[in-house]
Amino acid sequence: MIYAIDSDILSYMVKDDRNIQANFNKLLNNDDFYCIPPLVYYEVKRGLTYLNATAKLRLFEKFYQGSIQNDMMTKDIWDKSIEIYGMLKATGRTIGDGDIFIASFCIVNGYTLVSNNGKHYQYIPELKTVNIVR
Repeated sequence: MIYAIDSDILSYMVKDDRNIQANFNKLLNNDDFYCIPPLVYYEVKRGLTYLNATAKLRLFEKFYQGSIQNDMMTKDIWDKSIEIYGMLKATGRTIGDGDIFIASFCIVNGYTLVSNNGKHYQYIPELKTVNIVR
């Protein structure tokens, strides 16, 4: 299985939260991998760079280097994002475009999203999520 890590989980990781790191390590079996969706990479790195948080940037880069590298935002992902946006809008539920792109990235690639933001993703039935914070 491949797990995609959401921004909120990476925030815990770069803060060196031992409980979240332990929970993440328990989640991964020997044949599991993780990736950082391209939009998550952007969200986390831009924030840490803006804050000039060099130690956290080093932790983030180390964590990124351990991930599988799938940085592609393909047409299928964009089309899935458009589909999800339309479905949410039609039901009167909206979430940020970033979350829609992250969800679409996971759905199209068959990844499970590791996130503590269940309320952002709860109305996207195709998306598989797991929460390691609780």
